[in-house]
Order: sequence, then structure tokens, then C-alpha cells
Amino acid sequence: MKARETARDRRDDAASLADAPEFRAALTVLAQQTGRDQRQLVLQARRFLRELRTGHSRLVHGLWVKAGRVLLGAGYARIDYEPQQVERIRALLPTTPSVVLSSHKSYLDGGALTVGFHDHGLPPLTVFGGINMAFWPIGTLWRRANMVFIRRGSDDAVYRCTLRHYLAHLVSQRRPLQWFVEGTRSRTGKLGPPRLGLLAYIVDAYREGRIDELALLPVSVSYDQLQEVSEYAGEARGAAKTAESLGWLLRFVRAQRGRFGTVYVRFGPPISLRDCLGPPQVASDGTLDEHRLQLHKLAFEVACRINDATPITGAALVTLALLGARNRALTLGQIRAAVHGYLDFAQRRDLPRAPTARLDSDAALRTVLDGLVAQGVVLAHHDGRETVHGVPPGQHLAAAYYRNTIAHFFLIAAIGELALLQAAEQAPAARLRAFDEAALELRSLLEFDFFFRDRAAFLAAVRSELALLAPDWQGRLGDGEDGVQALLGELPTLASDMLLRPFFEAYGIVADVLVAHADRAAPPAAQLSDACAGLGGQYLLQRRLDYPESVSLHLFATGLELARRRGLLAPGDSALRLRAEFAAQIRGVLRRLSRVHAIAVRRVEATLATPPAPPQR
Repeated sequence: MKARETARDRRDDAASLADAPEFRAALTVLAQQTGRDQRQLVLQARRFLRELRTGHSRLVHGLWVKAGRVLLGAGYARIDYEPQQVERIRALLPTTPSVVLSSHKSYLDGGALTVGFHDHGLPPLTVFGGINMAFWPIGTLWRRANMVFIRRGSDDAVYRCTLRHYLAHLVSQRRPLQWFVEGTRSRTGKLGPPRLGLLAYIVDAYREGRIDELALLPVSVSYDQLQEVSEYAGEARGAAKTAESLGWLLRFVRAQRGRFGTVYVRFGPPISLRDCLGPPQVASDGTLDEHRLQLHKLAFEVACRINDATPITGAALVTLALLGARNRALTLGQIRAAVHGYLDFAQRRDLPRAPTARLDSDAALRTVLDGLVAQGVVLAHHDGRETVHGVPPGQHLAAAYYRNTIAHFFLIAAIGELALLQAAEQAPAARLRAFDEAALELRSLLEFDFFFRDRAAFLAAVRSELALLAPDWQGRLGDGEDGVQALLGELPTLASDMLLRPFFEAYGIVADVLVAHADRAAPPAAQLSDACAGLGGQYLLQRRLDYPESVSLHLFATGLELARRRGLLAPGDSALRLRAEFAAQIRGVLRRLSRVHAIAVRRVEATLATPPAPPQR
């Protein structure tokens, strides 16, 4: 009875919002703007509020915690939280209205947060999720366990107004809220671009004085291994996303049986709106463009802190090594040698590392490899003199998912490698300036796949990273191409070809498709994407691509967005010229990546020629 009353009270609160003066005033303005009858708008808003309503039944919430624990326990040894981070959040939540903004790797993410918050004595979260998950009977139960189902991307003005005010209503009650900052699950492994809708509404509530402070809590949820990677790989090749239903849920639950390692939940440092925007009365000042810029900066900071908190896993390191070998199988000793520099890099910079990233013994390496072999992502050959492992045909996109989870940690160093090669082609007096220009050019090319600080901070980071890797890099750049070639050969890691070539190969396919339309305007985006997939398939068969994972609808999408922002999809002679320039620019990057690869090949051949290291215990 008590649980039913609690849920009913919450539903009544949602329904009563339709009569709140601020909401009625907003609907009055909307009626004036649209010419619609205000009474009809109020009725429509009430229907939306019934759809948005949520409640907290202790009984139902407890059942979800138990169900989440069973589901996650079927495949994972544990959900790993860092105690110091938990204590920081425990101290913050009772005193400050907060929003947990999480990465989204899997449908399991919500369970990892629900179970973890419960087990650590943290208050339950009010969770925002897509209405696609509101299918019977799960949706009914979820609504009684703090779930708010929303229509993502709705262009209905009444719905947007209702959602905005309902969100402000919830945060004014000081209930900790949670949603996935990307809006949807990452299909590539790396963090996707933040969706700004809900964040904009919550910032508006702060600017309007509904609350005098708000904390944004960046959270990374990641996995040693993830069963869904095969689904993501299929979607990248063009397979349709499976619609959610009760039957889908039962199949998903059965698929979680296995040994996938550990789930890691990590909190980045909280972001205070008062610190970033000033008090509400100050934050409300400024133009619409200034507010939009502030919103983008907040979202960017959240994304960077999520990335910074994401631990490096053993699967990410192993797939990095195997994909970098380009269809060449490696022994245990060779894999260990290939990841050594990256582990040293992570240790020197105190990057977060999962226990599975300790690959300093054959036993630890076998544990990671056995898990990937069981999943089909890696193939083991035991019938020779030594066991070797490689990525089998058709699994490169799945392997790339794991590799991409750590790409951001090595991104700055990778850009530094390419910028050095490009700058070395210039006259001696112009090389340092050319280095900065080359780094900024690469930043611009990759801006839809990765997150970058502002130009000044970015250049400082590139220079600082190179100074750590090679303190004399400026002098070596002064020696021209020979000096840079020698420098790259001495670096402890070479990241650019292994991490960035798939992205630039995908952009190159986009460029070739656009150049092929040189006599006319570019077709619609869907046709362009299909054309890229078709041309990518041809290039694979012709062995014109070094990385099969370059043929990905997800990478083509960011490449096409880059082209659109640069005006390449427009009709006219100007766009034709820009397409040709873009294609030439990508070919230049790929040429420099090939030079990095040549250096890496010499290292691999030296490793392969070295007698195998004795097994380590």
C-alpha cells in the first residue's frame, strides 16, 4: 500500500504541472505563436504529462535491482566502482541537485548504475530513456521505478514545452536525474557527440532560478568485453537495428550468459553550473548565441571528463596490437611486445587502467585472448610450433570497437606524428609554423569523430606531448624529413597509423564518391552512404584499403557530416573545387600514414625475427 501511495503521489505531481502558472504562461505564448486554441494545447500537454509520468515504488525498484544483479551476474564477475569516487558522490547528492550524465555502451548500462547506486547506499536515480523501451509489460514496471520515457528528436512544440517544464519540475524537487549524454549506444566504441536537448532544458531551469546550483556528474560505464559488439558490427555493415519488444528482451537476456569480465563505473570530477555560468541571475544574461556557446562548452567538458575516466582494458590493448599487425597473426610474446609501449605511455601519464590491462605475463594475456576467442573476435591457431592469434575475416569491426575505446588517450600523440611529417616537407624557416598549421588541419578533419580543446589549448597539448616523447623534437624537425623519419623510428609508440588510418580511409572513400559526382549536385545523404558502402566494398576486394574496419556506415556518416560542413554537398563550381581539394587533402594524410606504417613494419619485422621470449609467469 505504501509503495502504491508513493507512486500515485508522484503521478499526481506530474498531472498537476499542467496547472502551474509558469507552464500555463508558456502554453499561452505558444498558442499565440502558433495560432492554436490554448485549451487544445492544455489537453495535449496533459496527455504528454501522463506519458512522461514516473513514480518510485520501493517494491518495484527492489525487484529491478535484483533483476539487474542477476542479469549482470550472468556474464560479469562484478560491477566495479572506485570507493573514493563513490564517497565524493555520496557527499554531493544530499546537498546539490545533480544530473548523472553517462556514456552509453550497452543496454546493461542502466542496470550497472541502478545496482551500483543501490549497493553503495546512494539515492535512486530518476532515469530518462527512449520511449522505444516502453513496451508492455516492462514499460509499466519501469515507470514505477523512476523511469521517464521520452520521444527523442520530437519536433512537436507542445511536447518540447511539456518536457522542458517537467524536467525543471523534477530537478526543483532535488531528485538526482540520469540520462545518457550520447542519447544512443555507441556503435564504434568511442564516445559519440553529446545530445544537447535535455541538457539545454536543465541549464534553462538553472538560469530561470528554479534551483540555485546544479552539478553535472560525468560517468563512464565500460566493459572488459561486451556481447553487443557483434550487433554493432552488423549495423556498421548495413544491418537493420532490431526493434525492442518482449521477445527481443528475452533473447538479449539469454545472450548475456558467458564470461565477459568486469563492468567498470567511473565518475569524472563534477561540473558546477554556478562555477561555470555564475549565479542564476548572471547566467540568464547574454544573447541566445552566447547561451548556445556556453551549452556546447558544458557538453564538451562532460564528454572530455567521461573519456578521461574511462579505463584502458586488456581487450582494447590486444585488439590494438592485432589490428595493427594488418591480418598477420602474432604470438603471445609479439603481442606483449606490441602493447608494451602503450602500457608504458599509460603508466607515465597515470591514465586509468583496468586490472585486465596488466599484460605483463602470458597468463594475463591468455585470459584476455581466451575471452575474445570465445566471442569470435579473435582466432587462435594452436597447431603450429607456437600458438598465434589474429583477427579473422568479418570480425575487424568488432575488434575495432574495443580498440576505439582507448583511441582518445593516444590521439594527441598520433596527430603530432603526422604534423611532424607534414611540417618537415616545408622550408627550414617555416617548419615550426607549418607544424602548428598541420596539427590544426588534422584537428579540423577529425572534429566530428573526436573531442578537442580550443585551438590554443590543443596546440599546447600537442607540443607538450611531443616534448614528453622526444624532448629534442624541434631540433629534429629542423633536420628535415630525414630527422623526422629517424625521430619517429625512436619513439616508444607509433599511434597514428594504428588508430587514425581507418578514419581517414573512410573519409577517402567519401571524397572519392563526391568527386565522382563532379558534374552534378551530391545526391541525398542516404544515397551517398550507400554509394560509400558500395565503393568501400570494391576497394576491399581490390586490396586498396589497409584496414577492413574502414568500411563502416558510422565512419561514413561522420565523413559526410565533415563534407557537409565544408560545403562539399552543395551544387555549383565552388563545391566541385572544394571536393577535389578535400580528396587531395585526404590523400596527403594517407600518404603520410603510409610512411608511419613503413616505420612500424620495420619494427614488426624486427620483432618477428627475434626469437620468441620465454613464457612469463
